[in-house]
Formats: sequence, C-alpha cells, structure tokens
Amino acid sequence: MRDGLEPLTPANYVRMTANQLWTNLPLVTAGGLIFSALCAPAFVLGVLGRPVEMGLAFLLLISPGWTALLHMQAAIAEERRASLGMMLRALLRVWRRSVWLGALFLVPFIALQATLPLLAAPSVPFVAWAGLAADILGVAVAGAIALYAYPLIALHDAALVNALRNGLILASRYPSNTLGLLGMAVLGGLAAGYVGVALLFFLPAWYGLFVVNNCRLVLAREMGDD
Repeated sequence: MRDGLEPLTPANYVRMTANQLWTNLPLVTAGGLIFSALCAPAFVLGVLGRPVEMGLAFLLLISPGWTALLHMQAAIAEERRASLGMMLRALLRVWRRSVWLGALFLVPFIALQATLPLLAAPSVPFVAWAGLAADILGVAVAGAIALYAYPLIALHDAALVNALRNGLILASRYPSNTLGLLGMAVLGGLAAGYVGVALLFFLPAWYGLFVVNNCRLVLAREMGDD
C-alpha cells in the first residue's frame, strides 16, 4: 500500500471505487472506447454469422484489450499516474498471455454453442440436458476465474499458470465477492439489452474498475493487510 492511500476494505470498496471512477471518468471512458474499438470486429463478425472468425477476434483483440484496460485502471486504483499510452503499451506486453487465457475461457462457450442446437429437437434426450447443465457450469466457473486471472496479470504481471491457479483459489475462497461481480455483469448485460447497445461503449470500462479493486481487496485480505 502506498503512503497516503486509504486502505481498501470491504466497508469502503464500493465508495472508493465509485469515487475513483468519478474522478477519472474521462480517462476511464476513453479507455473503454479503445476497448470497444477492439471489440468491434468480433461484433461485426457475429452479426454476419461467422462464429469461427468471431472467436479468433475475441482471442486476438478482446482478451488482450481487456487485460490492457485493467492495467491502466490498476494505476487509477492505486492512485498512480495513468494514461491511455499505458494501456496501449500494456497491450503488446500482455498479448500472448491474454490470448492463451482467452482460449482457455472460450472452450466452455464453444461447448455451450454446440449443445444448444440439440435442444431444438422434438425429443431432447437426457444427455443433452446434462450436457447443457455442464456447459453452463463451465461458463460460470470460467467467468469466476476470469474475474481474478485477468486483474492478476494487470496488477502484478503474473505468469499465465499463476494467474489461473490463483484465480481459481480466490474465486472459491471469496464466493460472495465472486457472485457479486458476476451478478453485476449480468445486470449490466440486461441494462444494455433494455436501454440500448450504446451502453456497451461505457459499462465494460466502468465495470473493470470494480474488478480491479475487488482483486486488490481480496489480495490484501490474503496477505492480512486489512
């Protein structure tokens, strides 16, 4: 913890994050717009019905872009000097690890997409429902680990294996934090669907600061700093 920086605790987590977001709103929003630009090819390919190419765009652009965005937001959360240049430079440094991380997390989503057509049959076998349940569980577990693996790379330049292992440990050790952030992501998606996709230009970047501070919070608790 830097001198003069208020310790992050469960009691002030939301307040501190909201204050940091408001104070740095132009920078956070600009970073979100860069991230949205990286997401655009995958979005277009999805609309065109090109799932394979969309998956590649996710791996090559979205996954590294998310890590780079969190890296810039880590500087904001720790009250260090932050800039868009920091995000762009991080994009190259974290690219390979983020691609592999994205590939691991993409597997349960691919399995889910492969299972869904089976449910359209007139008679759905039990194995299809069991597969669907397993796929949904896989997506949830992957999402939970991602909440920690990406910020671990962004905050501490963690190696891929360490990020995955520690991400699994933290996700299981702090279930209320994990479920809270997953619920926030679901609500954000519902809000974008109800209000309009324009929210997707802003919500991911705002959400990212909560992800970064949550990771900082649980790491501090692990080290006994709270």
